Amino acid sequence: MPRIQDHLRKLSWVAADKALFVLYGGVALFQIRALPPAEYGLYALLVSIQTWIFVLADGLVLQGIIQFGADRDKRPLLDGTAAALYVSIIAASVGGLVLAEPLLSVVFGEPRFATVAKLEVLFCLVTIPRTYCLRLLQRDIQTRPIFWIDLAWLGSMSIATVHGIGVGWLNHFESLAGIAIGGMVCSSVAAVLICRGLLRFRLPDRSWLGTLLGFGISQTSTSVIHTSVRQLDIVLAQSFFGTAAVGTYQAAKTIFRFFELGIDAAGSVVYPAAIGLQHAGDRAALHTVASKAMSVLFVAYVAGYLMLLGGGSMLDVVLGQRYGAAIGQLQLMSLASLAMPLAVVGIILVAAGYSAVHARITALAALAALACFVGSGVAGNVQLFPFGVVAYYAVLGIGDWRAVVRRGIVQLRVLDLGRSIPDAASFIRKWRE
Repeated sequence: MPRIQDHLRKLSWVAADKALFVLYGGVALFQIRALPPAEYGLYALLVSIQTWIFVLADGLVLQGIIQFGADRDKRPLLDGTAAALYVSIIAASVGGLVLAEPLLSVVFGEPRFATVAKLEVLFCLVTIPRTYCLRLLQRDIQTRPIFWIDLAWLGSMSIATVHGIGVGWLNHFESLAGIAIGGMVCSSVAAVLICRGLLRFRLPDRSWLGTLLGFGISQTSTSVIHTSVRQLDIVLAQSFFGTAAVGTYQAAKTIFRFFELGIDAAGSVVYPAAIGLQHAGDRAALHTVASKAMSVLFVAYVAGYLMLLGGGSMLDVVLGQRYGAAIGQLQLMSLASLAMPLAVVGIILVAAGYSAVHARITALAALAALACFVGSGVAGNVQLFPFGVVAYYAVLGIGDWRAVVRRGIVQLRVLDLGRSIPDAASFIRKWRE
């Protein structure tokens, strides 16, 4: 049976990596204070669209690198095919965005969206090496190199932010976009240097194209829907409320991102482990991995949610008066954190081969979120807009839980949500001995 202490080295690098994002979250708060809401709203559009494009390409192609990369002899052919397909999908997506820019500028009511579209081309181009190399490392759960790649990214942006605020040039959308693009360049260069021994490609193969796309289509339906809620809510907010409201909403999301970091960290470790345990038929070990990961997140998130409820005055100081409306939005949005740990169950469902089931549950959750987003927009109440995030995670978590239990993949109990407390106490006792 797997024990946390047997994997402390890898987990420590995962924790260190996520600590980088936590620290950069503090830097992001200074970025928010430096820019007016309308300028920060444009930046939110830039990042959200870029994220959506790469999630689409990742789901279609790069998930297959992990799923089918167990045989090392086949990796050069698989990796070469994936690289060519990955670049093609991103190029097509960016090309479509550029062509649609005049129409989108009218829909969003934002004439500066033309600048966003132009910068998106460069932003996506410099992101490709980083994202591709990260998947190669995640395939073998190489957590230490991932840390250094993220350090190059977040560290360079932090330094640029401090300089920009200190000197005074960080005061508009283009300056923050320049920081984001520059940081991505640093990260991609570091990724290529670190992964140079893994970048061994062969020419694309048609048989692998079919395999990757066959798996990717079902996988993408889930990831794209999930990202549409996490990122394209910005587009809906822009359409209903305008760029300044997007900046305020994004400020709330930036702090809420601390909760999402925990889910991302769990997924990077649980998914590869779950695939191996599922293939080995070790249900007991799979239950241990799922319940422990879920419980650690749940206990931490309950504590975090209670802190946010009682920290309104401190948040007002942190964000500044221009973003005062973001506090209520954040507190409402953070209700979702109580259901977010159940997302670990969705990872187990996909690893067990039920990606289509997970896709249907995700689609249902997205419909619930969309109804809340649109309802808020029609009512003209931007403060209720974050309730879409709450509805999404609640439906997703409950649906995945029921699906896993009904199919007998893992027999979970509600009490499993609290198992990390006695586990932690036992570990501390043994460590003291």
